[in-house]
Amino acid sequence: MRQSTIPPKRQPRLLMLGASLAQIPGIVAAREQGVHVISCDNLPHSPGHALAHESVLASTFDPESVLAAARQPRIDGIMTMGSDQPVLTAAIVAHQLGLPSALTVETARAVTDKRVMKKRFLALGLPTVPFVIYQPTESSADPHILLAPDRPSPASQTPAAPDPLEQLDYPVVIKPVDSQGQRGIFVCWTAAEVRQKAPKVLAFSRAAEILVESYYPSNEVTVSGWVSAGQALILTLTDRERLAGTDPLGVCLSHEWPSRYLERHGEEIASLTQAIVSGFGIAEGPIYFQFLIGASGVQINEIACRIGGAFESQFIPHLTGFNLTAAQIDLALGRPISPSNQKALELHDFRQVREHLSVQLFFAQPCTIARLTPLAEVLACPGVLDAGYHLQIGHTIPAITNATARVGYCIVTAPDKRSLEHLLADLYTVLQVIDSTGVNQLIHRPLEVLPLEGPV
Repeated sequence: MRQSTIPPKRQPRLLMLGASLAQIPGIVAAREQGVHVISCDNLPHSPGHALAHESVLASTFDPESVLAAARQPRIDGIMTMGSDQPVLTAAIVAHQLGLPSALTVETARAVTDKRVMKKRFLALGLPTVPFVIYQPTESSADPHILLAPDRPSPASQTPAAPDPLEQLDYPVVIKPVDSQGQRGIFVCWTAAEVRQKAPKVLAFSRAAEILVESYYPSNEVTVSGWVSAGQALILTLTDRERLAGTDPLGVCLSHEWPSRYLERHGEEIASLTQAIVSGFGIAEGPIYFQFLIGASGVQINEIACRIGGAFESQFIPHLTGFNLTAAQIDLALGRPISPSNQKALELHDFRQVREHLSVQLFFAQPCTIARLTPLAEVLACPGVLDAGYHLQIGHTIPAITNATARVGYCIVTAPDKRSLEHLLADLYTVLQVIDSTGVNQLIHRPLEVLPLEGPV
């Protein structure tokens, strides 16, 4: 990675890809470090624009638009956080402008395009569920195609190639190859249903193909970590608790530290994490890997080279002492990580659990918000480390189809699991989303109110 060549007396300039709630911690942290921050987002009302020194309007999914925008205000570094696809944009722009970049363009593409990612898993011999890459055609979206009267009969034609959709056991999961946040994901029970729903998947994609993979009944865990000189250092291993059922699939209701699988599968997941880092050529920076654990053991779901979007920038420094947001800002500007941050990273051992923590990602039934518990009251609840709302009074909440319907978040800490569940129960007597009829429409993960004494 190229080292910084910023003159010592000039304020470094950082282009932040994205100006949503996910990027605000990075914008704020960079400003606190004395960095001149330029936010880049195609939405003029994204909240991060107001916190940056200046802003440009461009899609973070479009490298050419970002490159054009980045040439105008001279920048010294580029980064994103909480979002997958801008990782590739950042690598492309950094390469074009000769800026520091922890990832090559090839690696950035491999961790953002599921077509490349899943094939790389197979090439490396890493465990992942069976899959095919499927390209719908104009006719394949409709399983009931009749032959035209003047078309030769099937018997006189060359036998067709095997249908890739018949290579998998059903049900299957179909998803875009270049999206996140559970957008455009469906469970299908037949090949005909895959063809029928493929256009809905493509509506969330810039590609012409979709990923079709076997549905694996499982629980999900997430690794957040940092790579230093090609060595993966796990910061947290959390359980990713999801909305029950398969429609919608995979919408996250909370992240729980420590994972229930830490003791049983922690070493195996650590080994797989290092194998991914080595096999994909990830040299430096943040990683965010998702694994599935079920009857067939640990399977790799997806990987990303970014700080997670479940407020890891807030809770990981609290748990570990390592400020990964500050570290990524340093990385983007070609600076070494601060000695205190480097020491915290080296001293951390994810196997040692000193406290329990839950990131509650709460939703609500479809309604218009008439009353919302004041944020100050939520922050005053015992054990609350941080909280925030994505929606406000007057917003209309749609049915849950993906993570974008989330109302807000709350991070709660406690010395142990039992205490944590009691604090969450107390929290949800305070936290409410009230509709126009006076009904609390809040949705959160099921609580496990454990007895005050006895085994957990």
